[in-house]
Amino acid sequence: MYKAPGWRLLEILYALQLMFECVCTLERTCNSRIGIHKQKEFEYFSCAWCYDFLFQTTHKTLIASDVVHFLYHTIEDRIILPDINNQTDVNDICSTLDKDECHRWQTCCSAASACCQKQLSVPLGDLNNTCDRTWDGWICWDDTHPGQHVYQSCPLYLTFSVPSRQAVKTCLSNATWERREGFEWTDYQTCLYVDDLKTSIYIGFACSLVSIAALFPAVVIFIRYQALRKQHRIRLHINFFMSLLLKESAVALWDMLVTFERITNSDSSSTVLAQNGAGCKTLSFLKIYAKAASFTWMFCEGYYLHRLMSDAFSPPRSLIPIFVAGWAIPFVSTLIYAILRIVYANESCWSTSYGHFEWIFDAPNLACLLVNLIFLCNILRILLTQIQSHPNEPSHFRRAVKATFVLIPLFGVQLFVTIYRIPTSSPGGLEYERFSIVTNNLQGFFVALIFCFLNNEVISNIRRSWRRRVRDRGASHSRRTNMTSINMSLTSRTDADFHHVNKHLCDIKNENGGCSPDKGDNMFCPYDENSVKSVPKTDFSNL
Repeated sequence: MYKAPGWRLLEILYALQLMFECVCTLERTCNSRIGIHKQKEFEYFSCAWCYDFLFQTTHKTLIASDVVHFLYHTIEDRIILPDINNQTDVNDICSTLDKDECHRWQTCCSAASACCQKQLSVPLGDLNNTCDRTWDGWICWDDTHPGQHVYQSCPLYLTFSVPSRQAVKTCLSNATWERREGFEWTDYQTCLYVDDLKTSIYIGFACSLVSIAALFPAVVIFIRYQALRKQHRIRLHINFFMSLLLKESAVALWDMLVTFERITNSDSSSTVLAQNGAGCKTLSFLKIYAKAASFTWMFCEGYYLHRLMSDAFSPPRSLIPIFVAGWAIPFVSTLIYAILRIVYANESCWSTSYGHFEWIFDAPNLACLLVNLIFLCNILRILLTQIQSHPNEPSHFRRAVKATFVLIPLFGVQLFVTIYRIPTSSPGGLEYERFSIVTNNLQGFFVALIFCFLNNEVISNIRRSWRRRVRDRGASHSRRTNMTSINMSLTSRTDADFHHVNKHLCDIKNENGGCSPDKGDNMFCPYDENSVKSVPKTDFSNL
């Protein structure tokens, strides 16, 4: 791109000034992808880069330099200081952008300023054995040990990016950041590829709908039949299914109302994540709570079954403690996390990672899975012990194997495969992400299928109900048929009696020659009220 001679001269003079200042001052500095700068200069440089990196068009109104901390106006041939604390400069720069772009640029500048503050507040590490903390133009990176890949959530000021995706930066074995074209390099491919993310959202949403379609009728069936719902085991299933139903509903709503809206709305400042409203944070709270509740109810299922298997003669007398624990414990942990997010990181609907504070709900979830794995191993040991006492009955072995596989989705053991998140930027990361989505979102479908729709007791209750309904419908049809026959009989008898009366009247009239027979030998007489009054009345009420 063409630069005016004055702009080139300014770059040279400023470079000499920076070299002199670096030699003569011991002031703490902030690191960036092109070097070190004093705090104020770093803020100007980073704001200029934010503009240059965010809006990479062919013909830019403003261009940045790696040497001077100004923006050069290519049309008016002048320089602008990118100071977000000066409203005049902000208005001057934002005049070349639309409202959304201006908001994104200022957000990027604020993130860069916070990065410099963080670098200055943290003590210096071992400069020879770590990759230095740095600002790469979009994200702030901490000191990193050699040979490691570090990950950060994609920033919202990138177009169509979502915090669930991550950028990756590599610290080489010689304690330097990976470089390309002479500059430190960060892999932002997963943040910028929207089509892959859309496909993952569609897969997750479809799997959630399948689970919801299976869980809802399963809960209705359990509640509908008294013979089922009075059993402790079924009552636990109802609560577990409801937790999964709540989780899948919250995940489906989040995927479509928040994530999908973020990657399809070109105005990033008006997205649900950017607005950070109360409704969005409520949905985030519900999603986290429902997920934690599903893990807790998996543990409750495992605890109850393990107790029955290990001590069949002393089952729990009351399920109230289990009900309270299943719903209250995850609520407390989620509430603590929500309070901390409101106080310290109340942004982006809590969709970005909050570091070690995520263990507030992740640790109980992981503990539930670990204990359930122990329960499953002990149940399998008990079954194998019973098999050894009856070695000549192969059916016992088949039942033990079947029980093991059936309990895997109930205890959530399959979720061990998806605990560790492979970044989507890694080889096979995208495929693993979709496998994890299918595994997590279809759990509700499989438990509903195994423990409800394929359960012999449930099937027998449905069959009895259906047969009773068919029998009642047949009896109702039979009653309607009988009533029709009776009505037809009454009608026939009434017609016969009327014919008899009519004939009697005609006999009386015939003496005077007033009647004549028709072709069917029926007598038809002219109506005479006095004659009818003289005939005794026939009572039809008893027919």
